Amino acid sequence: MSNEKLKTKATVCSNCGGQLSIDNLKDTVECPYCGTSYSVSELIGESDAVRIEKIKSNTQKEIEKEKLKNENEKNNIQEEKEQIEKFKKSKFSKVLILFSIIGVLMVATAFNDGKILAGLVAILMTVLFIITYLMKNHTIKESKKGISTILAIVAFILIVPFMNLYNGESNYEIKAEKFEWNNIEMHENLPKPEKTYGKIGINSEKSLILTLCKVKEEDFKSYRDLCIEAGFTIEPDKSSLSYKAFNEKGYSVNLVFSSSNEEMNIYLDAPEEMSEFEWPTSGLGAILPIPKSNIGKISWNNSETFIVHIGNTNIQEYNEYVKSCEQKGFTVDYSKGDTTYSALNQEGYKISLMYLGFDRIEISLKAPEKTTTEITTNETTTTETTTSSTSTETSKTSSDTAGISKEFKEAMDSYEKFFDEYVAFMKKYKESNGTDVSLLADYSRYMNKYAETMKKFEDMKDDDMNTAETAYYIEVQNRINQKLLEVAQ
Repeated sequence: MSNEKLKTKATVCSNCGGQLSIDNLKDTVECPYCGTSYSVSELIGESDAVRIEKIKSNTQKEIEKEKLKNENEKNNIQEEKEQIEKFKKSKFSKVLILFSIIGVLMVATAFNDGKILAGLVAILMTVLFIITYLMKNHTIKESKKGISTILAIVAFILIVPFMNLYNGESNYEIKAEKFEWNNIEMHENLPKPEKTYGKIGINSEKSLILTLCKVKEEDFKSYRDLCIEAGFTIEPDKSSLSYKAFNEKGYSVNLVFSSSNEEMNIYLDAPEEMSEFEWPTSGLGAILPIPKSNIGKISWNNSETFIVHIGNTNIQEYNEYVKSCEQKGFTVDYSKGDTTYSALNQEGYKISLMYLGFDRIEISLKAPEKTTTEITTNETTTTETTTSSTSTETSKTSSDTAGISKEFKEAMDSYEKFFDEYVAFMKKYKESNGTDVSLLADYSRYMNKYAETMKKFEDMKDDDMNTAETAYYIEVQNRINQKLLEVAQ
């Protein structure tokens, strides 16, 4: 007799005569016609001992089932904890944190400058970075695998519309139109042009980019003369189609005329804000000669980069500072112009000096970039200085940290190359003042590169990084951070 036949037995209901199908693995059976309930053990003549054993067997099965369920839940929780811990140690988490911070700065900058739409885009971008982080951290459930990476890519895509909205719409979006001169933020610092028809690129309290349309050469010369009469006569740089000078307040005007387009670009920059400061005693700034003036603004000073603008320094004092740097040994592969100077010293530190105009100079110093060989040498040297009592362990460590794997090096180089392209793109965008439509093709290309780079990044096993690879990662990340800061300035 089959197991199914042993399990099921047919009989009739004593109440209505309907046929009952009895499952001997159950305690009760109900008539499907009249609803009368019967004890299965009584219908099949099952003894109490057999019934008790059946109950025990069923109970044990339920216990085992619940135990297996709890074990699976425990394993899932442990696996989730391991994934969270791995993500926290990963480079992707650091990238998300970095750009979340940059996003917050973008939000603050945009709203502070009255760029409401740009600020809203920056908020969305920042929220996407944060959501991505929370999904990877399992704080927010990721409905579909890979959605967090897509959100991160979208967040990066939003950088370009943010820049468009913050810096002013690009040329293919801006239409030339009549504008009110009094709506120009710094209009009181410039003479009013005869024609107020054109395109406004940037209009803030610190910077103005204005393109006047349908302008003839005589219109350009007439407006140039008005600027000269208004006091823009300090350190003039004059040509037949351009004019640049400062006024006594430190405002800088730059006029550029295009005869082919019949346009005149007007650039006006407010004076740079500076204050008294103390020359640094640490970081790269500490190895440079101290300039005479203590009025300025340090924008960066660490072991890798030093950048400062100094005020109250005329061209003669600038030349004197160049000589003092030469005396400090910055004479290797030098390049010298009337207002620029760059050179290396014997250790490979590179200095760049520039006279900015209106008694201002820029001093920049960058440390030599460490090569992979130098990192490996440093790590090996450190390993070799370990005491002889642990020589066996030291030998193993030296072997593990002696170099950087090919896969890791390729991923890091691809990672840095992407940001090099991004920085170059943003610099080109700023230089064109948002008027170069061809930059959109570059944008599409580097966004595809970003997706590939982040995929490599996520595929890397962070726990397998040796000491040399960790050092190289930190070095690359520091270089990227500096490049991003330069674009943000």
